[in-house]
Amino acid sequence: MYQFSQQDSAGVLSVPAAAQIIDATYRAIGLGEVEASEPSMMRIGSTPFRLGAKGAVLHHLGIAGVRLTSRAAPRLMLWSLENGEPIAFFDESEMYRFRTGVSAAVVARYLLQGRSLKRVAIVGAGPIARQMASAIHQLLQPDEIAVTARSRASAESFASDAAAKDEPVVVANDVAEATRDAGLIITITSANEELVRPEHVADGTVVLSMGGGLETSYEVWASAAARYVDDLSYALHQGDAAAWIKAGATDLAGFKKSVSGTVGALAAGVTAAPAEPRRHLMVIVQGTTALDIALAHSIYLSRAGVEEPR
Repeated sequence: MYQFSQQDSAGVLSVPAAAQIIDATYRAIGLGEVEASEPSMMRIGSTPFRLGAKGAVLHHLGIAGVRLTSRAAPRLMLWSLENGEPIAFFDESEMYRFRTGVSAAVVARYLLQGRSLKRVAIVGAGPIARQMASAIHQLLQPDEIAVTARSRASAESFASDAAAKDEPVVVANDVAEATRDAGLIITITSANEELVRPEHVADGTVVLSMGGGLETSYEVWASAAARYVDDLSYALHQGDAAAWIKAGATDLAGFKKSVSGTVGALAAGVTAAPAEPRRHLMVIVQGTTALDIALAHSIYLSRAGVEEPR
């Protein structure tokens, strides 16, 4: 079995290459070629490390995998479906951040459907937000990416690092300023409060909710022209949907009924997003383990010198 350190996997995949793998995996999910673990996430106790396990079987690639989640030391294991043997074990401390950042741009493309972007707003300035900015710059090419965060120093550091990579990131004073004229709004914070409200979202805007707690007003979801999730089970476990249900803004049945479709169905063409929405579109992206597994598999093939199946 191959073992991959954080350094072993760093830089193996470019953003465009990762986007291609993520798109193919979303399509496979939409076509029923991927089996997610049940439950989607198994939380192990109530430690401060948020230990857990999430897995999936990717039949089209002949592999299965499981993410061993931990705030301190996340890991990922791959198995071959040919013989059931483990084939690789990864330190995914940076891999999951890279996947999250690239997947944001890929999901946004499904909903934008070729529409150009002048301005993108990112609420949050952590490591994942920085990966998002790079992916959005490369894949969506907006004129400007406005970032706002609780700590202005963090936002300024974000913008400074982005400038060194010729990424058009600017600092906004608050959410209202960041979202003004934004065609894409992404939340990726550790907050537990309503940061994005209806007055921040213009018609035609795409809103991506990606943090682990409450970030977006329920009214933003309820008033959207169409509403999507990447993983319904996990969306009910954490993030905006879980927070809305806990607060009584909606209930489980009501939320499920409000969902227009899944990201996988969008990717596979099973569901189509409105081409010219009169209102905004919203998607809750809480993380699809199959994406991590597919990216890890590609890194395994590259590093192990194994020929990728055709």
